[in-house]
Parts: sequence; C-alpha cells; structure tokens
Amino acid sequence: MPRVFFVVLFFLIVYRCAGQNGDSIAAEIRLINREVVNQTGGAVISNRAMNVFLADKTGYLAGSDVLSFFTNYVTFNSTDGIFTVNHNFQTPGGRDEPLKNLLSVGFNANVNSIGAGFLDRRFDDELGLTINYKWLAKVKTKSDAYQQQFMNALRAGLVHTLESAIEKETAGFNTALNRVAAADINGANVDSARALIQNNFYADLKEKYQALFATQQAELLTKTAYFKTINFGYTSFTATIPIIAPTYTVAPAIPAAFTQKHSYPIQLMLAHTRLWEGSHWGRLFVTLGGSLLLNNSKLSYGVAKINPAAYTNMGGTDTLTLAKKEKVYMGRYQTFITPAILGRIVYYPTNSHVGFSVMAEQHIGKDNLLNARVGVPIVLINSKKTPAVTFECYVAFFDMGHVVTNLQGRGKRTTVGIAAGIPFSRLMY
Repeated sequence: MPRVFFVVLFFLIVYRCAGQNGDSIAAEIRLINREVVNQTGGAVISNRAMNVFLADKTGYLAGSDVLSFFTNYVTFNSTDGIFTVNHNFQTPGGRDEPLKNLLSVGFNANVNSIGAGFLDRRFDDELGLTINYKWLAKVKTKSDAYQQQFMNALRAGLVHTLESAIEKETAGFNTALNRVAAADINGANVDSARALIQNNFYADLKEKYQALFATQQAELLTKTAYFKTINFGYTSFTATIPIIAPTYTVAPAIPAAFTQKHSYPIQLMLAHTRLWEGSHWGRLFVTLGGSLLLNNSKLSYGVAKINPAAYTNMGGTDTLTLAKKEKVYMGRYQTFITPAILGRIVYYPTNSHVGFSVMAEQHIGKDNLLNARVGVPIVLINSKKTPAVTFECYVAFFDMGHVVTNLQGRGKRTTVGIAAGIPFSRLMY
C-alpha cells in the first residue's frame, strides 16, 4: 500500500510540474515583454510593473479612504483621534494582470486626540468596523515614439539579464537535486521526493523572477521618466459600522431629568480619485466624494455641554445623575441623516517629497457645517527609495460659516493637526 501511495503521489506531482522549468519561466517573461512591445496607446511597462509603479505614487497620501497597494496599512489623524488598521484582500490574477478591484476590511478606534479640548472631543470612545471596496480604472500612459523605443531597449536588456540569472540558478538547483539520496529522506521514494522538491523550487522561482521583472521595470520608469503623463483613477465605497458607540447623558431643559441617548454613527461614503503623473510637472491628486452619516445632536453640536455648578445654580434637580457622569448635555437630542460633499486636491512638484493639499467638506441639512483643511504632506523615503511613511501637517478650519453657537472662547474653530499613513507588508500585485 505505501508503494502505491508514493507512485500515485509521484505521477500527480509530475503532472503538476509538466512544462514548468527554467526555460518555461524565461519564456513567460519574454512573452510579457512582447505583449508590452505590441501594445498601442503609449504603454512602456507591463501591467504588473505598473501596479508596482503606482504603489509608490499612491503612497503619497495619508488617510483611511485612500488607495494602498500594500497588504496592510494604518492611518492616524490627531484632531479627531481616529486610528485605523486596514487589511487588503485580493484574489490572485493571471500572469500579468492589472489590479481591477480591492476589498479592504479593518477597524477604526478613537484614541486620545489634541481635539479633546477642541470642540469638546467630538468622538468619544468609539470602535468601528470599516469595509472598503475600490474599483480601479485602467491606467493610461502617454509617451512618444522615442520614449517607447528607449523603454523597449531597457526592458529587453532586463529580460536577458533575468534569463541568465534563471539559467544559473536552475543549473545550481539541478546539481543539488541530483544529490538527494534515499538516506536523506529516511528511505522514502527518491523520485517522488525529487519531484516534490522540484515543484516547490520552480513555483518559487517563477514568482521570484516575475516579481523581479515587474519591480525592476517600475524602477527603470521612475529613474528615467520616459513617459509624458500617466493617468489613473479609482472609485471607493466605504461603510463604517460602529461596534462600540458612546451613550450620551442629555436633558432637554433644566427642570427635566437626564436620560441616556444611544448613538449609532453609521457612515457610508462614495468617492472618486484621479491621479495625474507628469514627468515634467509633478503629481496631482483630485478627489470628489459624497457621504451619508447617521448623525445626532451631540456630533453636530446641537446640544451644549453643561457645567455642574451652572446646572445647580440654574435650579437643576437631577444632581444624582450629574454626580455619576463625567459629561452631561443640555438641549433637544435628535437623530438624523446628514449628507455631505467633499473635495480634495493634493499636489507634489517633480521629484519632491513635500507637497501641498487643500480639502473642503460641506454638510447638508440640520448639520450644515462647512469645514476645510490646508496641509503640507511630507513623504519619508526608505532605503529602497520608495515611500515608507506619509505625514501631513495641517491647519483645520471648523464651522467656517459660524453655524454652531455654543462654542466658548476664541480660536475654537481653528486647530493644527497631523495625519499619518503607513503602508507595510507585501505588495498586492
């Protein structure tokens, strides 16, 4: 019986490995190269290489709603104190497929923020689930005949360099494989063991060199800038669902007793972002979006935080509840839906890691606030000369139309903050 098992295993492995060797891997790289050469419309690198190229370019934004080509990424915003952790799921594509969609799942949590005193810390001890789905548009590259010819020449040199490396690595592996003996594998079938080792080796070899081919193409394009413009966009749908949401202690008027009001700040957002990369003028991001929030009077500053001493002096009688709660509010508490529209522009000059950004958000309905933000995004580069961390130092302007009337003191509507985005783990090819 054991002999039959090893024979069956051997034939299964051989069948799976059929046609997979160093020559077939090199031939596949040559085929990818040929497809790029035969493309029309200005393409200068392969689809997978463009994924790598865009991973660097989209790494220049900081925010939970932006695109990351990495498996995981985290973001933080100091004003509202929201920290997010996100994980991208992506089904493996074909041999040289562009990414067409990405599903991201994560959570956001409120941590201590510089906004705790600013605007009465709008977000209180919240934990939410975030689900994000992105549709990625086709990348459009414009280049002239001269630029395409040079990229074809550089890419051809890369193909033959990788072919030589594959041949050398395969020869060394075959020498080592022939030395595998029954004594090394505790008497198991040598042919089956060698087939298993070979299958594992060539699977890793294929992934290694196709990844190298993509990565080195992207590096060549970044280094040479042999293109005129690259145009890319994505549409993003985000649903934020609260798992833990705060309960507010509210009384409609001084004589009334306090009651507990539960909040369920579910938010849905749809946005579209375009990226234009110009070899001579830099990088421009433009985002337009809309959102729906299950809002309430606390989040929209429709109720006022009341001082315990003032409450007592004005004749408030529910002092027992007052003694138990850190914060209490006075006013009519309501739950309602707030639509909002958002626009954002981010610009980086050519070869610069320091840019400029401006964002504006207009709420519609009862919570008709106009908020804006002006910032300076700064990208830190790692040892591989690719973006590692993006920080954005900004000035935020709250309620520019002075709709909210229960803010006390000066300077409450303006604050300085910082946002950060950190991609990590492997690339989503």
